[in-house]
Amino acid sequence: MDYLEIFNAKYRKKKITNIVISFITMLMGFYSLAYVFTHWRGGGLQFRYLTVDGTIFTTVLTTIAVVVNIVEFEKYTELTKKFIYLVRLSSAVTEGIIFIVVMISQLPFFKDHMTIFTPENMLMHVIIPILTIASFIYNDSPIGKFRFRWIFAANAYAFLYAIVVVTLIAKGHISQDLVPYFFLDIRSTGVAFVLGIAAIIFCIGMGLSYVFVELNRKVYWRTLSIKES
Repeated sequence: MDYLEIFNAKYRKKKITNIVISFITMLMGFYSLAYVFTHWRGGGLQFRYLTVDGTIFTTVLTTIAVVVNIVEFEKYTELTKKFIYLVRLSSAVTEGIIFIVVMISQLPFFKDHMTIFTPENMLMHVIIPILTIASFIYNDSPIGKFRFRWIFAANAYAFLYAIVVVTLIAKGHISQDLVPYFFLDIRSTGVAFVLGIAAIIFCIGMGLSYVFVELNRKVYWRTLSIKES
């Protein structure tokens, strides 16, 4: 086998691995969401949670990525490479934020810890985030060095979630006892506090975006490199 054939074989192996992991992640997302909406109380009120909406977001984007990757694999071509890369980056950053929030909530000085030790919660809070991030870093084909404008695509979910939920709280559509997280309760904490938290989350998302892209570039090409015998 010459270098080109070896490189192509490694590339296709990565593509297959990415499809398989993404498909498993997608199934986990569908299972978790089906369980939440059939077993948890509250019906549509479940949409107020960061994790539930984030799992929907990631599951939809992962489904798109799986379909595109299968077409690319079968047709030996790259379709909308930049779009899919940013979709995958957005999923990874979304899951990174969810993972960080849930891990922080487990610290002893928090009164109410987010529940993670049930099957659907373990999937949404721990396993799906880890699989999404690891697969992006290891398997997604890089499109170049980090660009600041990618932050807006990477943080799309966090922006949308914060805007929608804070607006619903401010207008009284989500009552005080149903506010999912105290730091979003704009009626109690005030605009300045909520904006401060939003700035912190934006900075976390920006940091995750940069770290994931740079790790992806280094790890991906290192694992595709061909050593001379």
